[in-house]
Amino acid sequence: MNKTQWISEKMGQMTLPEKVGQLLVLGFSGPVITPDIVELVEKYHVGGFRITQGFRFMTLTNDVKPGEMIDPMTAKSLYYPTGKNRDCCTRVPIVSTAREYAGVLNDLRSIAMNAPHPVPLHFTIDQEGSASDDLLSGQRLFPHPMGLLATGDPALAYRVGKSIALQARELGANMIHSPTVDVNTNPRNPEIGTRAYSSRTDEVTKYALQTLRGFQEEKLIATAKHFPGRGESEADAHWGLPSVSLDRKTLLDTHVAPYRALIAAGLPAIMIAHTSYPALGVPEGTPAGMSRTLVTDFLRGELGFGGVITTDNMMMGGVLKQCEMTEAIVGMLKAGCDLVLCRDESPIRIRICERILAAVKSGELPEKELDAKVERILAMRYDMGLAENGGLVDATKAGEAIDSAFVRSTALEAADRSTLLQRNTQGLLPLNPDAKVLLVEQIFPTHERSNNLYSHPGLLWEELCRYSRNVGSVEIPNTPTEVDYDRVRRRLDEADVIVTTNYYYHKTGSAISPFIREMMQKKPVVVISNTPYDFSAPTDFGTVITCFNPGGRECLNAVARMLYGQLTPTATLECIGN
Repeated sequence: MNKTQWISEKMGQMTLPEKVGQLLVLGFSGPVITPDIVELVEKYHVGGFRITQGFRFMTLTNDVKPGEMIDPMTAKSLYYPTGKNRDCCTRVPIVSTAREYAGVLNDLRSIAMNAPHPVPLHFTIDQEGSASDDLLSGQRLFPHPMGLLATGDPALAYRVGKSIALQARELGANMIHSPTVDVNTNPRNPEIGTRAYSSRTDEVTKYALQTLRGFQEEKLIATAKHFPGRGESEADAHWGLPSVSLDRKTLLDTHVAPYRALIAAGLPAIMIAHTSYPALGVPEGTPAGMSRTLVTDFLRGELGFGGVITTDNMMMGGVLKQCEMTEAIVGMLKAGCDLVLCRDESPIRIRICERILAAVKSGELPEKELDAKVERILAMRYDMGLAENGGLVDATKAGEAIDSAFVRSTALEAADRSTLLQRNTQGLLPLNPDAKVLLVEQIFPTHERSNNLYSHPGLLWEELCRYSRNVGSVEIPNTPTEVDYDRVRRRLDEADVIVTTNYYYHKTGSAISPFIREMMQKKPVVVISNTPYDFSAPTDFGTVITCFNPGGRECLNAVARMLYGQLTPTATLECIGN
């Protein structure tokens, strides 16, 4: 059956509630199919899930402590677990093998395909090479996009994209919220940073096109983000609504230009930023996804994009501090968005379904527009190959790509060629294996979420010990307390040199630069950063190695070899927006 026939058949079968369900991509965290997930598929006909093994559970209420103040608008979107919802007290991941996880996704797909009017589910991940929030079982991780730029080789970006797609597809993932095509023109941007390839439009376009090609070859649907560009922002959309005040010409020439190139290359999906753009008709205080001027008139009309348009996660402060979530969702659908992404695993999911259905029945969201959205989504699912058998994969082969020669060699090459010797002004490197080293190592979020032999707390120490037996270690949280710093202070006299991580995580802003300056007063210090920006590599740090993915073993092995003179640095980064 060809695409047109298949879409026509499905559209002819679906009821109005079934059509509404196709607009939703909700959270499915961990490898356990809970009763509420089954209900979402069977009763509410949800068509997509954003999957991760990294968390067991995610709701807006997870981090709200008793008595804690929360802004009144966000409070309107808080729903505590009830009924069939799991009420968890931990985010410790349930680690499963690739085969087990692929089997779980197959089971979930079978539930959907056993419906009276079966429509295949699609599964989405959010990954930018490194882990992001969405981890899959045992996958190999790669440098952030800016690390690929540091290699100077766009063809490597293609191989990395292909490797990510091969690993994802064999587990059953169909769509990825990548590539990031933000042009990071503002070095103070707290959210984008190394998630962008560059601060230069031509470089972003060149590397993003190669990543797109890698995804396309393996039928992984790419989603360019965050339209029309978040690189100039000075605020993080996770916590509030930023506004980009650039003039229209600058926005078009610098930030929108990569989208034009990717659209021409067959880009299938775009994610809209939770940001205001007054010069593009999105006034301050309004998220871009709620602007019909931007989504329908500009993106659909002026740019001619005919693919699927998705919202960013509706749990972000860039939306919730402006509008109650279900009202914002209806507003974004009316503006022209097709898919709604909401990872909250609380009863608000049911409220979302009911609110969209009511909007269609009342005419607030015209049924003709609903049909057009569903047709675009079904066309995307056909291109995923879901029309053949509902998307089932051979779970017995899951994990083969992860250990394939192509993926392994690509991960090693990307790590070696991206690891950046940013500064060695003190001549501390390479280290002598006989020197006494104290490693101060933060537990990066990826280490906790993976917590397997590939990526775990203490990973850098393990790699350093391959090249010297004179390395002591103090492991600290990614956001340490004064108690943690005291643990380090007690051991400073043991070492000839301190090697310390200084990881910046955009959701917590947790670099430890002030404490590093304290250590520099007592011992020579080598800093292992994960960004070349001042967030964790300020200019007063004389010895800095930048690793663009501290969650991946290959990348930390490259750091260890560079420290001990076993890897000659080749990465360069001429422009980071300064």
